[in-house]
Amino acid sequence: MALSVDAKSYKEITIATDATYPPFESVAADGQLVGFEIDLSHALCEELKLKCRLINASFDTLIPGLVTRKSDALITSMNINDERKRVIDFTDPYYRMESRFVARKGAGIVISAAGLTGKTIAVQAGTLQASYVRKVYGDVARIKYYQGGSEPFLELLSGRADLHFGFIVQVNDSFLSKDGKDFEFIGPTLSGKDDKTLGEGVAIAIRKEDKELKALLNQGLQTLRKNGTMKKINDKYFPFTLVMD
Repeated sequence: MALSVDAKSYKEITIATDATYPPFESVAADGQLVGFEIDLSHALCEELKLKCRLINASFDTLIPGLVTRKSDALITSMNINDERKRVIDFTDPYYRMESRFVARKGAGIVISAAGLTGKTIAVQAGTLQASYVRKVYGDVARIKYYQGGSEPFLELLSGRADLHFGFIVQVNDSFLSKDGKDFEFIGPTLSGKDDKTLGEGVAIAIRKEDKELKALLNQGLQTLRKNGTMKKINDKYFPFTLVMD
């Protein structure tokens, strides 16, 4: 039976995110954090009557910061996988991430070990996409790691990288629909269903010992699904259904 907890057990929590990942989280011109998961964070806090403080940090510092109590939860498109579960815990997933390679149109690159031999692949450090590329193509391709979610796109535009492997929605919204009109998706669409390295779904990360907080956040996510708030937030940012039932 699921643990039922009272929101009164928690009065204030700190939520960390990497705000370089529009439309999920980014910094607006006025300095405010905005995006799908920012709205989700606010909705959860309102539903659970929690005072929440949102902080921005680079993706590869998020888990260490959670473990050392610089934050209490991570809401930042973080996929569940075995490596992360050895260190932290997760709520139920709220959406599944699909990833794909992107390259310049007409480049003629084939997504295979032979096709990527000698190619330079730009990825964001600390992501499951980076782990997947390192695992599958690390022996044949040159992999370059970047702190921000937008930096690999600059490498593509400059010609310093041949490919990027990333989350389809973010790549399309932040790159292909803007400065990357000369680029296109290539190769298959991949998710955790294809390779466990790519995760079991995106969820809120918490410390292993914070079982009451996990149960509380799961209750909140379930309520937001049932009352339509999750769908409303989804529809604000996406013309398709991203969130999981």
